[in-house]
Amino acid sequence: MLICHKDTPLNIREDVIAQELANAGWLVTVSNHIQDAGEAIRIYRDKDVVEKGFLRMKHSLGLGRLRVHTQQAMESKVFVGFIALILSSHIHRIMLEKGLYKTMTMKDLIKTMEKLRTQVIDGRRILFPLTKRQKEIFKAFDVQPPEFEKR
Repeated sequence: MLICHKDTPLNIREDVIAQELANAGWLVTVSNHIQDAGEAIRIYRDKDVVEKGFLRMKHSLGLGRLRVHTQQAMESKVFVGFIALILSSHIHRIMLEKGLYKTMTMKDLIKTMEKLRTQVIDGRRILFPLTKRQKEIFKAFDVQPPEFEKR
């Protein structure tokens, strides 16, 4: 037992520490070109971000198998996939920075924003009132919510 501030006893749970250490991992990298360990880890992590981006593109965006018949269709589908990947990466970054993952997943965010509705009546576009959650999302992304007209 250790004594910390103001003689308050501090109990160290050796069993919890042992469990954490048992599950801790090692990262081993081998390179013929990079001498500095910090630089090697930075390059590895950058590469990992790219690989996870392609994985996200394949699974989340449905680009695992292209199922196209022409070169142009394939290039178009991959181009749209990259644009979608850029947008989803930006959404992910904002959600991390603003702490949105504490209350929702990216899928929840997208479903919430899909519920935005407008209606055109007598040539006027009417936006249905925003929910509290939609307002929070607009604020997190630093986007001014659209105004809505009352019916």
